[in-house]
Amino acid sequence: MALGFEQVALLCGIFFIVSVIFMIFGQGGGAVYVPMLLAFGLPLYRCAATSQVLIIVATISALLVFQKAGFVDWSLALIVEPPTNLGAFLGGYLSPCFPAAFSKLAFACIILIGAYFMIRPIRDRQIKTAGRSDRWYCLERNFGSESYSLNLLALIPLMIVAGFVAGMLGVGGGLIKVPALVLLGGVPMKIAVGSSSLMIGITALTGLFGHALVGHFDPKLALTLGAAVLAGSQIGARLGVKIDKKSHKKYFGYLLVFIACWMGYMAFK
Repeated sequence: MALGFEQVALLCGIFFIVSVIFMIFGQGGGAVYVPMLLAFGLPLYRCAATSQVLIIVATISALLVFQKAGFVDWSLALIVEPPTNLGAFLGGYLSPCFPAAFSKLAFACIILIGAYFMIRPIRDRQIKTAGRSDRWYCLERNFGSESYSLNLLALIPLMIVAGFVAGMLGVGGGLIKVPALVLLGGVPMKIAVGSSSLMIGITALTGLFGHALVGHFDPKLALTLGAAVLAGSQIGARLGVKIDKKSHKKYFGYLLVFIACWMGYMAFK
């Protein structure tokens, strides 16, 4: 199915606004791109492949802003991304094996769990994770004035799952990664958000390869919508570096709730 000029123009306007809002939180926006494309009658996995391209465009644009602000921990990305990329490729390549409704419901359930812990007041994770570096599965990280300890035993399997879901549905995985990094790794919210802008782009690229191999990729549509996303993500990233860390965490949790409800609705539509 080919979209008309008016439909593409409307999607450009919507995706510009979405990219502004999502990049405030270091997200690619795939959780909205996919449902919106579905609403215009495109097949799920063609929507997923198009979304992956838009996420790549958005994250490259926003990464320049977050890097300048000192929020991107490249070493953290190198630790977290390999297992995520494995999951993303498998999710994209194996996507035809899963019913669309099941995929949407599974994604909604996962991010609802993350939303609960992002909104619920908890003690400072940096204090809670301090002193765990003597355990073989914990990796101590120092980045600028911040320090935290990554629980690799819990984090790596979750990153594989995040990548698989991201690759299958056409999202960047940041909706799972950011809560996991904050809650399991004690990563400060702004570093998690800034680093996420790098990681979700890499995950999306890996997932796109999987979709392209099975013929889901429509380059003309993706590049047209990508122009709107490019502009919006620049604005969103600049707003994101100014938000208070505690408010950032709670607002992100509310965003997760909204996306989970949206995906649940689309599953039963």
